[in-house]
Amino acid sequence: MIHRILIPVALAFAGALSAQADHAAPKADTNAPPAFVQRPAPYPLTKCVVSGETLDADAVTFTAGGTTFRTCCEKCQAKVERDPAAFAPKVEAAMQAAQLAHYPLKTCVISGEELGAMGKPVQLMLDGTLVQLCCKQCVKKATAQAPQMAQKVVAAAHDAQRASYPLDSCVVSGEKLDKDAVDVMFGTTLVRLCCEKCLAKIEKDPAAAIAKVEAAMAKKPSTGGAASDKPKDAGGK
Repeated sequence: MIHRILIPVALAFAGALSAQADHAAPKADTNAPPAFVQRPAPYPLTKCVVSGETLDADAVTFTAGGTTFRTCCEKCQAKVERDPAAFAPKVEAAMQAAQLAHYPLKTCVISGEELGAMGKPVQLMLDGTLVQLCCKQCVKKATAQAPQMAQKVVAAAHDAQRASYPLDSCVVSGEKLDKDAVDVMFGTTLVRLCCEKCLAKIEKDPAAAIAKVEAAMAKKPSTGGAASDKPKDAGGK
């Protein structure tokens, strides 16, 4: 008889604790909008990788061997498609250079070690994103987790640039940025827009919008270097 009484009481007590815990720690909103919209970085070259001619409105855009190219004409396109590996390094080097200028992390995304503490950082392009590692030993792990590592860098770039964004108006409409502004990461560069309609206007060619942001950033005094992905201690160090 005692066991029959105790079991329901214990179950009721456990249920009360569970309800209290649920009330104290509400579940995360899985329907919350993401912090930013992500789009590919603009093509980094202004000249054809084959002929050296300046790329204009008639340039051909295509993908070969996993790399996106732009060439001045279809003849050059055919040359690239026959041997994309011969031309890909030039595109990759330009992408690295463009992203290195505002790389957001001071530490290796794999080991957490300070970049430069073990010699010159190793640079990889993962999913179109520059990822810096402390040493060659981290390359295999980073490559195996390419999407996650790239996303870690992009998210850090967003946070760093969001904190010091140099404009208070939309680069497309000129409207003031408010709580409904849309944050867009073109590769690792943040562009803030007043609405999604403006995003649709610049998606095909975001270079002009990015140029406006970078020009404004160049005029703004620096507030510090790259961020570290190491957790801060209680003293804020």
